[in-house]
Amino acid sequence: MHAHCKFTLQDTPDAPPGRPAGLEIGAAGWRDLRALAGVQRRAFPPRFAYTLSTLAILWALPWVHLLVARRDGKIVGCVIGDRVLDGNRIVNLAVDPVAQRQGVGAALLHAAEEALPSGDMTLMVQTGNAPARALYRRVGYEEESVHPHYYGPGRPGIKMRKRRGALR
Repeated sequence: MHAHCKFTLQDTPDAPPGRPAGLEIGAAGWRDLRALAGVQRRAFPPRFAYTLSTLAILWALPWVHLLVARRDGKIVGCVIGDRVLDGNRIVNLAVDPVAQRQGVGAALLHAAEEALPSGDMTLMVQTGNAPARALYRRVGYEEESVHPHYYGPGRPGIKMRKRRGALR
């Protein structure tokens, strides 16, 4: 995760169609964490936004991939993925509201899938978050199960899965 990986999406042969021009995605550096905490605060309600300390812990874990999206040098989003027993998961996807609905989320998901080993990808999404659910379906995730209190009492979450090849 801490390796210096940086690429411009339009330069990758397997980048998804309709990708945003000029968007760079790479591993988050220590100095990026404060800006990422700001993106979290703008993208999520307070109880769901990751704090600077949470981001620092996740950044330090060797099995976690924390990727950032930059446009014109400014951080506009991040994705956090990790490896679990039955594959990989997207722990968090945050796009700054000023950059939403511009392909940043899809590009971040694609980059996370490239960074994580083969095997299924899973994620959780709030049942009421129709835009996120539509994005995930668009990039190949299928709704698998509902967890009634995942986000707190009376706040269900939907587990979604993207089927990929066997684990390496």
